[in-house]
Amino acid sequence: MTTLDRTLPEPTDEELVVALQNGERDVALTALEERYGKRILHFVQGMVRDQHLAQDVAQEVFEKLLVKNELYRPGTNFRAWLFEIARNQALSALRSQRRLPRPASSLQPGDHDDDLLAALAAPSDDRALEVEEFMAAFRAAVADLPEHYREVFELCVRRGVPYQDAGQRLGLPTGTVAIRIMRARKRLFGALQKHLGRLRRPPACFQ
Repeated sequence: MTTLDRTLPEPTDEELVVALQNGERDVALTALEERYGKRILHFVQGMVRDQHLAQDVAQEVFEKLLVKNELYRPGTNFRAWLFEIARNQALSALRSQRRLPRPASSLQPGDHDDDLLAALAAPSDDRALEVEEFMAAFRAAVADLPEHYREVFELCVRRGVPYQDAGQRLGLPTGTVAIRIMRARKRLFGALQKHLGRLRRPPACFQ
């Protein structure tokens, strides 16, 4: 028997977090994203002043919620806790932007891999060579992902489609999309770890 029952009154934030902690990830995460997604996006966009970066950060907030929900203390203000995560993620994104000419996550849908390479490159030839090697390994690692991970990674991370929209396209709950993105990133990070160690700052899709 599930903790959440849609025939009952709308669950509280704390009930949703309990459900999330009890393994009802798809239902609970989707409900929380529907409740706070637009407000988080608006809040983050006010900090980063970039629509595409804000979408990435907002999605990362719910990824953090998925993997760090045990850090929430019952009885405290969940909304304040969630917005503090959003603030920290936005500040981290701003710090990253100061080190890169243009974050990989801000590329428009349809941009080519050459544009991604240019976005990550630094003035020195050595730096450009490192990034070129990384991009070759990155494309190979993405191609090696299981299809159900690769399709959501391509949609949400490389093309910037919001999780909810991707879920509607693929017929998946938003929570499932978030879980697959998280697992795709974990696989990619493992495959590319030796290359990431040579870069000054990992691309935004790994943060």
